[in-house]
Amino acid sequence: MAGVAAQSGQGLDPDELRGWAARKNLAEDARWAADTVLSGNEVPEFSPYVGLLLSHHFVRIAYEGAIAIRSGNAHVGIPDLAVLLNDTFAQITARARHLTKMLDNNNKSYADILAEFAAELEEHHNAFTGNAVWLVRWLETDLGLYFVDGALVGASVPIAYRLGLDPARPGSMWGADLAAITHEWGGALAVLGAATLDLREPAATLELTEIRVTRQDRRADRYLAGRFDPQLPIELKLLILMIEGDLNTARLILPHTASGHQSAEFRARTVTCYHCLSALKRISEQYPDLHTRGLSGLRAILGGAAAQRLLSPTGEKIRNRSVHYEMNDPAVIPDLGRPMNGLVEAICSAWSWESFDQDVREVTERLAELIADWKP
Repeated sequence: MAGVAAQSGQGLDPDELRGWAARKNLAEDARWAADTVLSGNEVPEFSPYVGLLLSHHFVRIAYEGAIAIRSGNAHVGIPDLAVLLNDTFAQITARARHLTKMLDNNNKSYADILAEFAAELEEHHNAFTGNAVWLVRWLETDLGLYFVDGALVGASVPIAYRLGLDPARPGSMWGADLAAITHEWGGALAVLGAATLDLREPAATLELTEIRVTRQDRRADRYLAGRFDPQLPIELKLLILMIEGDLNTARLILPHTASGHQSAEFRARTVTCYHCLSALKRISEQYPDLHTRGLSGLRAILGGAAAQRLLSPTGEKIRNRSVHYEMNDPAVIPDLGRPMNGLVEAICSAWSWESFDQDVREVTERLAELIADWKP
């Protein structure tokens, strides 16, 4: 398949067109991720947070991209690139990729995931408390909170769980562990960015100086006692905290990365919104007889038209095309001249990329506002 000719899709049969769209989506995502990392590194105030707050997106791209270029489909797989990939990133990538699914993870039950959050909190509590003299131990903290414009964009316990970082080792969250993981992803992304045979070196093109991240350190039990409903266990509150962080990252950080990367940034927001919405729906279903202000507000959003479209089988298909690159449905005919390569319209002719994007933005905003105000 000739790269230059394929950019427009002219002269390609449907199988070739689907293959080229898969490669194009992959290359767009990898170049977006690389640009975000490189541009973030040029902003000292933001660079420590790029890996912490956006890693699950980089992981998704590295994991799914590796599957795509190793595909036996001649229109998708690229053997010459596949041999360049180093499998050393596979374990940490697979862990974080599955966690990105939140409660949609088919490999773990709802109870399993909450038990793992409880264990992660215990590790942080043991690592960061009990070290000071007893008179001032009440001042010790075990939970780092990260904010942009006053909105929570991440918390240390869920982030460490997501990345497999060890709180007992000094510098793990900021030091060699995270640097090594980021380096591994960077190598994979550089390979994947060439999926459309564009061999230009990744470059920093984004303006990220306006992103200001601040941090607060708190005791998890005290902080979470004042968040959400008292009937919810602390480990579930940590999961909701992760959801809140992801939603606000999608609102307040991802739009700064959209310049030159419209489709990739859209996919990142779509995946975030879908899994946050799906997880919150699952949580609501666990408490059918609990009618607090927070849960009632959540059920109102879940029942709204935009949320219903996102969670519909059609919405799930668009989520799937935002995650998995190879596509085998003969009914899906991409349009390489449209945002997201025309896949929204190809999946549902009654929808447009613009209308679906509006649903994602609306639901993301409403959920973020609800969780911020969700108090006992």
